[in-house]
Amino acid sequence: MIEQSRFLVQSADRDEWLRVRATGVTATMVGKAHDDKGFAEVVGQMMVPSPIPDNAFMAFGRDQESNIIDKLAERFDIAGNDWLIASTEANWMMATPDGLSPDHGVIVEVKTTGRDWGSYDWVPIYYKRQVQWQLFVTGAEECVFAWMLREKAPDGSFVPAWEGPKYVTVKRQQRMIDECLETAHKLYANLPGLTTS
Repeated sequence: MIEQSRFLVQSADRDEWLRVRATGVTATMVGKAHDDKGFAEVVGQMMVPSPIPDNAFMAFGRDQESNIIDKLAERFDIAGNDWLIASTEANWMMATPDGLSPDHGVIVEVKTTGRDWGSYDWVPIYYKRQVQWQLFVTGAEECVFAWMLREKAPDGSFVPAWEGPKYVTVKRQQRMIDECLETAHKLYANLPGLTTS
């Protein structure tokens, strides 16, 4: 179980969530920094913060998240989550999984996509790293990773292409977790004004 003190702030309190999130390293950051270009982009964002961009793709993802969680809850004992969670190792190691099981042994990560990946093998590496970082931070053993294909309706808006998401259960992969930890420590060393954990 995740200790209550590790639940830092809910994303519903967006300003505070963004403020606390900016003091550490998140799954999104670790995922994006999987190569030199991505690492440089993440460090640049840390040095000169700018608002998280919003667009129709992201809006569709937000709108669908609760529906996808509800569909998954018909098959798994999980519920949605909007808490920013800290690792037992250090408070600056953070993640906000989309869902949690009651015993916190399973997390959920939901994505919407314009291309059906078909299987987990074809999921982009930055999403796989996000999953492993979230497993590390939460201490969970498994992640239900789900994706929903989007398509355009006649009016140009995005709609779900399927009645329900595709999903796989992903186990912890220690080698990738170790790689994520190495990246996270390098990112943390670049956080403005922070020198200790």
